[in-house]
Amino acid sequence: MSTITGTKPPRRTQEERRQRTRRALIDATIDTLIETGYANTTIALVAARAGLSRGALLHYFPSKGELIIGATEDLFAAFVSAIRERAERVSTSELDLGGFLDDCWEEIFKGRWFYASLQLISAARTEPLLKRSLQPAIQNLHRLLDEIWRTFFHETHLSAARIDTLLNMTLNLMRGMAVQAVLRDDPSYYRELLETWKDILPMLVQQPSTRPRRGARLKLTAYPASPGRASRSDADDGRPA
Repeated sequence: MSTITGTKPPRRTQEERRQRTRRALIDATIDTLIETGYANTTIALVAARAGLSRGALLHYFPSKGELIIGATEDLFAAFVSAIRERAERVSTSELDLGGFLDDCWEEIFKGRWFYASLQLISAARTEPLLKRSLQPAIQNLHRLLDEIWRTFFHETHLSAARIDTLLNMTLNLMRGMAVQAVLRDDPSYYRELLETWKDILPMLVQQPSTRPRRGARLKLTAYPASPGRASRSDADDGRPA
């Protein structure tokens, strides 16, 4: 009778085990932030979620502050990596502006990254060390977003300042939608907001960047909705929840 002998997988090195443990702690920290908030994220909770002792956690991160900063740096690094992947798709014309906006909403502002970063940004208001850690990460993130965004407008007449303004208007719209979604669970409502913004953007690109003088009346022009998209019911006035 013949037997088949298999080879045992190689044992992980000490460095691999260390990285695996650190990864478990980072993931547990981010999950705890999302579920319980910054104030309630404790070393004991994170250690229990990661399946480690408090002492093991403190070996990697000697304080809650260092644990949070480690999670913050990892969170933003992962996000930057995802943005770079989208940049490659934009550069090869695989992703157009509309697709980029859809992707940002579905994958970024509705996902784990946004709600964890929201907890961190709120906490940074009263945590100077956390604020100093967040600032370079956010600056790097915005630099990458700027690079991608400008590729959509390089053949237009728009100035760099105008392009940056459109990007920030877009990001602020999506942030507001994501925050409102905490209390108002209405996917069709947010889809309508996003589709309306996708209608407005080309108008802002085509129009010269002029501003009315102070005190002048702003004339509004009615534009038809995109073909195939019905307007919301008159019963829904679109006001925030």
